[in-house]
Amino acid sequence: MLFLSTPLLRTKSQRITVIMYSAAQTGYRFVTDKSPTKKDLRMALRKHDPIANKHVMFYEGKLVPQPKQWKNKARDRWNRLVGRALEPQIKTAKGQLLRKGRSSLMSHVSDG
Repeated sequence: MLFLSTPLLRTKSQRITVIMYSAAQTGYRFVTDKSPTKKDLRMALRKHDPIANKHVMFYEGKLVPQPKQWKNKARDRWNRLVGRALEPQIKTAKGQLLRKGRSSLMSHVSDG
């Protein structure tokens, strides 16, 4: 089980992940990485855009950092499995039902 733990599965690479946007403004983009020594320079490449069906310039855009929620998801999955800490899950379910306008389903969600 030690070899399947999440910290061991994460990459140890020092390369910086960047997203490249098409200059043809077709919405096509791809993800690549670059050296950390070039982090201050903006990357530009000439590659094929399949939507425009021609070679265009691609410019580096900002990669929106994703929140590290894998810890929370793993914890919530474990809590659901063993039946602990149900109050936050009930509160989340109620909020989602209210946002979607399904107040008729609220009678099925207990107050805990």
